[in-house]
Amino acid sequence: MKNNFKKIILVASVFSAMMAGSAYAATQAEVDYVTGPAFGLNADQYETTLDSYKQQQEAELVAKEDEEIAALRASARGRSVGKFKAYAYSLDTDPSNITTAGTRPTVGRTIAADWSVLPRGTRVRIGNSDTIYVVEDTGGNIKGKTIDIFMNNDSEARAHGVRYPELYVVEGDAKDAQQKIDAILARRAERQASQNK
Repeated sequence: MKNNFKKIILVASVFSAMMAGSAYAATQAEVDYVTGPAFGLNADQYETTLDSYKQQQEAELVAKEDEEIAALRASARGRSVGKFKAYAYSLDTDPSNITTAGTRPTVGRTIAADWSVLPRGTRVRIGNSDTIYVVEDTGGNIKGKTIDIFMNNDSEARAHGVRYPELYVVEGDAKDAQQKIDAILARRAERQASQNK
């Protein structure tokens, strides 16, 4: 009974060291004590087996995290409102430097839209972009399912031309989903960095 208890303690210490990501070099006597001499593992083979187990555990955890991230990304994308006609403009074409909402237009944030379709303050994702834009402006030609994306200058606006991307309205839960994705990726990076030490 006492020997079984010692064996359990030794096994527990080996696996707790392994799960904590710290190196544990087992002696041949410890290997034989845990597995029994008849099991046929020498100390190097035992370490290789532990490394394989750690790699398998990490792969399973990453796969589970990837599933969670995929589900979160789907919700972070937002609610599709269909394809919109997308123009681009800049201060070169509208030098007022103030939006209809009273804000300064900002590249990577400001878009103009028909406020009866996309009300002021609506947050949208354009196509597969990760950037979230905010409806802050209107325009004489911006009617119905049309948007105008604020750019740095007229040459960028001309290069953009007219496109027909799908638009996604991003609501509160989408921002929360993105924060959860970032947290999962940060934990993974920290975990893998500690394992590579």
